[in-house]
Amino acid sequence: MTLSFSQEPAPEFTPDLGLSLSGAEGWLPLIEQPLLILVGVTGVGKSTVTAALAQAGLVMSHLANRRVLTDLFIIPTIVRLEAREDRSGNPSCRVKRFYYTRRYKELFPAGMVHVLSQLQVNPRQVPPPFLFDGLRGEQEVQHAVQLLPQARFIVLEAPDYVRLQRLLIRQDAFDRVAPYCTLIQSKENQCQSFAELGVPEAAELFSSDELTEMLSNVEQGLYSLSYLRDRLKIVIEERRHYDPDATRLTLERLAPDRTLAIDTTCYSPEAIARKVIQFCGTENSGQTSAILSKGPIDSSPKF
Repeated sequence: MTLSFSQEPAPEFTPDLGLSLSGAEGWLPLIEQPLLILVGVTGVGKSTVTAALAQAGLVMSHLANRRVLTDLFIIPTIVRLEAREDRSGNPSCRVKRFYYTRRYKELFPAGMVHVLSQLQVNPRQVPPPFLFDGLRGEQEVQHAVQLLPQARFIVLEAPDYVRLQRLLIRQDAFDRVAPYCTLIQSKENQCQSFAELGVPEAAELFSSDELTEMLSNVEQGLYSLSYLRDRLKIVIEERRHYDPDATRLTLERLAPDRTLAIDTTCYSPEAIARKVIQFCGTENSGQTSAILSKGPIDSSPKF
C-alpha cells in the first residue's frame, strides 16, 4: 500500500529542515542517510538528552520529531482512510493518539519507520548526519534495522515510576487527556486506591507504596487527582502498545554493533551525551553493543 496525501507538505515544513515526498531534483531518500535515532517511551529523557548532545557540541541536523510527523502524516492518513471528521477522536489527546498510531501500524507494520522511508531530504539545506526522536516498540525497531541500514540506535530507559514522576512535573501541554478519556470526574479530595482513582490497571505497574507517595503529593498540592489520573492513563496506554524491554532486546539481537542502551537514572545528561558522542565516533568492531544500564552510577546531578 502506498502512502499518499491529498495535499503534499511544502519542502520546508520546519524552520531548520527540508523534507519532500516528491523526489525533487537534488533531494535524497532519508533511508540512505546516516541517522542517530533515539528510542524510548515517554519520560525516559529523550528531549533532555537531545539538548545535552547539542550543548556538548554534537553537530547533527534534527529531523522533525515523532510528534510532528504523527500530526503531519499518521493522523491525517487514518482520518482520511476512515472517511470521517475527527470529532470523537481529538488528536490533541495523548490517549487517543495511540489509536491513530495503532491503526497506522495495522496498515503499515513499520509504523513511524514507514513514514521515514517515504521522506527525502535536501542535503544542501540540512546536511547529514541526522538525529531523529524517536522510535518506540519492538515492531518499529525491527523494521528500522532493515530499512535504515545507516542508522544507529540510542535506547533510553527509565523505570515506570520515574517516567511518571517526570511526566507529572514537566508541564507539557502535549500531555493533555481529553475529558472523554477520563474515567471518573469526582472524588477530587478522596481516593484510596488506583481503582477509586479510575485507573485500576495502574496496580500492575505501580506499588502501593508508590500510590501512597502519589497521594501524599496530591495532599501537599503538588498536583491534583485529575492531573495524576490523566498522566497515569498516558503511561498505561503507552505500555499497552510498547514494551521497552522487548524493544531493547530486539535491537541488541538484530543490530548489536549499532545499538547503545542507557538507563537515564544512572547518569547525568552530560554524561549520557559524552557516551553517545563516543559511541557515534567508534567504528563497528563486531562487538556487542554497550549496555550501560548496569554500569557505575555517575556522581553528577541526574535528570
